[in-house]
Amino acid sequence: MKLSELPFNTLAKIKSIDKKVTTRVVAMGIVLGTDIKVIRASPLGDPLELEVKNYNLSLRKSVCKLIEVERI
Repeated sequence: MKLSELPFNTLAKIKSIDKKVTTRVVAMGIVLGTDIKVIRASPLGDPLELEVKNYNLSLRKSVCKLIEVERI
């Protein structure tokens, strides 16, 4: 499933990252095998707030669609 499709407050593990965004998201701590959770979305639905490695960050849905995750 894509990260953009993950329900709120559901823990998932990152399975793959599209090469288009790999460098940018790896610099933010989003790497293969990392646990990730979607906390909430902005009022208009974009960007999404994520919890990764005990900190929160925001990513646009277009980037989240390029990250494949598996529910835990």
